[in-house]
Amino acid sequence: MARAMNQPDDIALSDRFTSSFLQEDVKTDEGFHFFESQNEHYSMWYPEGFYLQGEPPSYISKDHYELLNFYEDGADSNGIERHIQIRFSGELTPKLIKTDLSLLLDDFAYNDEYIELNHDSNKIYYGSSHKKMDGTEVITSSPSKHEANRHFALVVNKDETKSVTIAYRLNCIGQTTCEIETEKEKTFFETFINHIKFR
Repeated sequence: MARAMNQPDDIALSDRFTSSFLQEDVKTDEGFHFFESQNEHYSMWYPEGFYLQGEPPSYISKDHYELLNFYEDGADSNGIERHIQIRFSGELTPKLIKTDLSLLLDDFAYNDEYIELNHDSNKIYYGSSHKKMDGTEVITSSPSKHEANRHFALVVNKDETKSVTIAYRLNCIGQTTCEIETEKEKTFFETFINHIKFR
């Protein structure tokens, strides 16, 4: 299903910096725009309703490294605020990719749990967890026992020379319900990671 074009209420289109990366003539599914990275090493589907932070250190673009931070335009009706961080790395080796995966699991996974799959010419390692603060300690729980509020992925090209690391955070703001629509969030994240293409 092709999404409706030119939605003026979408911050992805109205924000000057964010919209400079989007190509409205390339069709995507509803809820996304086509995004081309500044270093031209990859493209992806960019979610509607998010803006790209344009100032360092939230945004860095070099030939073999890129850091992007997408922020949702405010919290939703359940009090959830969404943030996506993307990190592109080039000139990699299988050993470096293994190290990146290990670091990602340390930061986001529950008991190092993840799923591995091949999609088009990419290898994808992804998973989810539930994190909450208990005083100064971060408690990580299984997404099968608590609604996942963290999703993560490492997307690697077939030559294992380039990767994109994705961290998707759902943060509870204030004293609202913060009810997470688990299947909707899972579908969104899987659609997002499945449409990263390396050049």
